[in-house]
Amino acid sequence: MNTDTPTIEETLDQINGAFLAFREKNDASLAKLFGSVDKIETRLARPGAFTGGSVRDGAGPVRTLKTQQGQELPLLHAGQSLAAFRGVAGMEQRGADFDLGEFCRAAVLGARENRAASGAALVPVGLSAQMIDSVRAATTIVRAGASTIVIDGPTTVARLTSDPTVYQHTEGATDIAESDILAAPLSLNPKTLAVLVPLTVELVSDSPNLDNLLRTSLAAAFAQKVDTLSIAKILADASIPKSSGAQDPAVWAKMLEAVGEALAADQELPTAHIGTPENFIARAAQLASTGGTWLGKPPALAGMRELFSSNMTADTAIIGGFDMGFAIAMREELRIEVVRHAKPTSASHLLVAHMRADGVVLQPGRLFIQKKVP
Repeated sequence: MNTDTPTIEETLDQINGAFLAFREKNDASLAKLFGSVDKIETRLARPGAFTGGSVRDGAGPVRTLKTQQGQELPLLHAGQSLAAFRGVAGMEQRGADFDLGEFCRAAVLGARENRAASGAALVPVGLSAQMIDSVRAATTIVRAGASTIVIDGPTTVARLTSDPTVYQHTEGATDIAESDILAAPLSLNPKTLAVLVPLTVELVSDSPNLDNLLRTSLAAAFAQKVDTLSIAKILADASIPKSSGAQDPAVWAKMLEAVGEALAADQELPTAHIGTPENFIARAAQLASTGGTWLGKPPALAGMRELFSSNMTADTAIIGGFDMGFAIAMREELRIEVVRHAKPTSASHLLVAHMRADGVVLQPGRLFIQKKVP
């Protein structure tokens, strides 16, 4: 009889021991996993954590604004993509593969497989989001850091006008006064922005780069209009603090004076500066007192982006934190239509592009208007 053969009891003990070891290791792994989940939940519960959205292509979490009706509006920061956020299976690729030039060529020349009658062009949904991203990328106010609020209809958000006051309390004393957060309702219902582009047979037939030409030109045109509206809205806002003295945007020393006045108004160091092209060049041309050395940006403003726009009023600039102070309210689509034979007397067709967008000041206390002549 072979005495080395384990008994049934010994075999069961071995199996039970192996199971206990496996369960102990598995319990340790689960405890580590639950601990990680608890940390994530704790972080998400902190003030300022995002309330929803998703992570796309490393762009980070998409924040949301919740309306009184409970609707969550995506709030994209300047580096996030609407096309990625709205990405449905294959939608982005369809938009990327779609050739707008070929579509217009087929519509104008009457190709049977893609003939467009008067009305909406049959462009893929992905193209609309990509065109909006192209507009945002070309907009100076967005490059300065302004967020984009994506809406699908008229809605209302809050505009912060004043922070509450914090009091130090002495026991038993009546020394705490009410100081509410002052917020005013802000209606978001942007008007239509539209452009009409004549399309001749000669243009669409003889332009092999028509797709790139149309995409680039349309994005630049809409971006220019959004900048015009946004800058005008900021400059007209009486709640935004302004220079109390002569603070020429063309001179670095005067720029620091404006920043100092903004800091005195409890603002932070500006993350961006938008001025005129002339003032930008004048600052860049400044030489140090020793001569032959460019003066350059002061170290205190090393993190400030210098931008310029032809829409800015002469000798005026806007500085501040645009990510919190300003936003672009934008409907979800940019429509492109081709109207055939819209101008029969000149043998021309018509490309119609339209979208709804406008700028809104969310926190006037985050911005500052610098002026050479106060």
